[in-house]
Amino acid sequence: MKKKGVLPLLNPTFKECSFEKKELTLAFKVMDWELNPEGGLHGGMIVSGFDITFGLLCHYFSQPNMVCTVNLSTTFIQPVLPSDTVEYHARIISQGKNVVAMTGEAQLKRGNILAATASTTFMILNKILEIPNKNDSLVKI
Repeated sequence: MKKKGVLPLLNPTFKECSFEKKELTLAFKVMDWELNPEGGLHGGMIVSGFDITFGLLCHYFSQPNMVCTVNLSTTFIQPVLPSDTVEYHARIISQGKNVVAMTGEAQLKRGNILAATASTTFMILNKILEIPNKNDSLVKI
């Protein structure tokens, strides 16, 4: 089965996680197609990195339910260059029955520079995530 969506295009790398701290870190290597006209990483791609990292962390702690982003506020601090790798650190601040609040930082691997910060709210949906398996039949997780 061919992978669809933005996730395979961005190709994140797992860095670390902590079940106890409810934290996750993913790394994304900047690719040429993600650059803005000024030659830096497009701001929307930075937001996508946060959204993916937050989403994976939130989904893990909300299984088997689906989750969705309600809002995501991002502050851009430093430009991200074409040669950079961005590490997105996400943590759950609070989790209720229906809502999860998280914060995050985007660090540049070069020089450990803080490039952006974000805060988000996700909703835990009353729908179970169903994914197709390799035989194209649905599997509930």
